[in-house]
Amino acid sequence: MFKKILYPIDFSEYTDEITGYAVSVAKKYDSELHLLHVIPNPNYFTPYESFLTPENLIAIERNIEKEIEKNFDKVIKEIDMPTKKIIRTGVTFVEIIDYINEEGIDLVVMGTHGRSGIEHMLIGSVAEKVVRKSPCPVLTVRPKGRLFEMP
Repeated sequence: MFKKILYPIDFSEYTDEITGYAVSVAKKYDSELHLLHVIPNPNYFTPYESFLTPENLIAIERNIEKEIEKNFDKVIKEIDMPTKKIIRTGVTFVEIIDYINEEGIDLVVMGTHGRSGIEHMLIGSVAEKVVRKSPCPVLTVRPKGRLFEMP
């Protein structure tokens, strides 16, 4: 039923729990598991962008990629199944949707991190945006330690 499953991974404190769900579903359906991490483009977030040269941005991105590779390697050893790991730079939900379309993903398994209040109103939720825009089903996992907070 699900030949390709995408797990957008952010390496947060909830990664192990959400990885468990993604792996469980992938094993049940004998699926190919794609791990995607999106590095936010520094141009969108830094007030110092006028001081960052293209060379500095490339160096920053390479350092981040090295850290991500270490984290990927740790997760993949624990998964013990064939996976595909992808690193992209850009707007997180846009990169996720683009990847879904490019690779013909059948299911997305991702965590909700429960932004609340003003932060949610201003920034929104990556999971919420993916659910609204995804051409395939999205299984969202709310980590056990997260409590609902009224905005």
